[in-house]
Amino acid sequence: MVCKNCDSSLRSDFSYCPNCGAKVIRNRLTIKNIWQDLSFQVFNLDNTLLKTFRHLFTSPEKVVESFVSGTRKKYMNPISYFAIAITLSGLLFFVLRRIYEVNLTGNSLTNANTPNLDFIFDYQGLLSYLIMPIYALLTWLLFLDKNKLNYTEHLVANSYTTAQASFVQVMICLPLFGLFKIPYDIFNWLFLVLIVIYQFIVFGRIHGTSIMNTFLRGLAYLFLMVFVMLGIGVLIISLMLLVGKVNIQDFAPKP
Repeated sequence: MVCKNCDSSLRSDFSYCPNCGAKVIRNRLTIKNIWQDLSFQVFNLDNTLLKTFRHLFTSPEKVVESFVSGTRKKYMNPISYFAIAITLSGLLFFVLRRIYEVNLTGNSLTNANTPNLDFIFDYQGLLSYLIMPIYALLTWLLFLDKNKLNYTEHLVANSYTTAQASFVQVMICLPLFGLFKIPYDIFNWLFLVLIVIYQFIVFGRIHGTSIMNTFLRGLAYLFLMVFVMLGIGVLIISLMLLVGKVNIQDFAPKP
């Protein structure tokens, strides 16, 4: 008998391949065994997804350091974890826009006339992947003096922390906006601050920095992120003007 995944020779009594770790499948596909596999991989409390989610709260530095050091089976890899989180975020924004009818880009703090740019969230998954290298660059520069993680390892750390924040956002927003009428922009800015606090708790643990030292780095990151987000916003609006999604009159004050 050979492994169907890596073609290694297997003994007939093996349940898992000793070479690649894949489960040996002997039964034909049925609804029952597909459901059993799904139940084990997704709903089992000891599976890597839920373990990664739990430990990114209780010991996040261990999750990042485990993957960086070469331990790849204990926790879900950052790419898969990030992809699942972004997919759920896409579903969240669909619910907020189409079911809850929340204006995701409105400005509740001024009386300025702002056009509805919610369609930008149609591309939120792509934008998340494009922005991730910027997050990693900022944290890499802010902790460059510690020389503990290289840029790629900062990508790993940011993928985990950003995905974790996305999971939490989904869990909070679905009931919150379903029950209460809350301006999304205010919630978004408050949540951004909480994300930065969480991220820098993680980076502070990884790099062994003091609370004050970590706080100052986090403050610098938040300051830089405001400019990054403003720059991205200007770029997106400029592109939308070029392709005709919006026009300059949409930004004119109402009489």
